[in-house]
Amino acid sequence: MAPNTGVSATEIGYGVVQVLRKKITLADAGLTVTVGKMPPYSHVIGGGVHVTTGFTTGTVGVGYIGSTTVAAAYGSALATTAVGFIALDELATATNIMQTVETTVTAAVAGTTQGEAYILIMYITSYPQA
Repeated sequence: MAPNTGVSATEIGYGVVQVLRKKITLADAGLTVTVGKMPPYSHVIGGGVHVTTGFTTGTVGVGYIGSTTVAAAYGSALATTAVGFIALDELATATNIMQTVETTVTAAVAGTTQGEAYILIMYITSYPQA
């Protein structure tokens, strides 16, 4: 069962870092998967792809990580051929913007012959409003 699919974004109400987590595998190759949903006014502050089995695609296993508004808002052309943690590479750009509406985070998974990884998105919300 995919986490946060069809579920509204949640706000735990304590102003702490929250995380979206989604496992991707060879079965997701060629698809754009939903990682999860963030409440309105969320700020993405970190994250990446934790590769547990390297993807065999040449250089890119995860084409982009973003939202339904901006496809590559948080990461693009992430090299996932080696095991390890690959940090998001678009967080310091103008594409990483706070949305005023609920945001669905997505990831495009490139065609592969093998691979397994976990996409992690760290964010905080504007609660309490300041």
